Amino acid sequence: MDELGLTVEGIINKTQRLILRNKQLKERVSQLETDQQKLLEQLNEQANQIRDLETRLSSSHIGSVLETDDSGQARQKVNELLREIEKCYALLNR
Repeated sequence: MDELGLTVEGIINKTQRLILRNKQLKERVSQLETDQQKLLEQLNEQANQIRDLETRLSSSHIGSVLETDDSGQARQKVNELLREIEKCYALLNR
């Protein structure tokens, strides 16, 4: 009977430790999910900033090209923009 009591006590002890470990792991998972969400939000914000900066850079470049006296370079840039607009238009018509 003593042996059976020790076995049951050991099982109860191990079960309690497993329950505690499970709780700790669930808390860790919850924390990691929160961290992941914050990182995804940061990533989205940075992607938006990059797009904004690329747009500004493109606008600045277009402005500087159009301000130059080199009409050939300005014409080339306008043609590039027209091709890009045509590609976008073709994608919209799909």
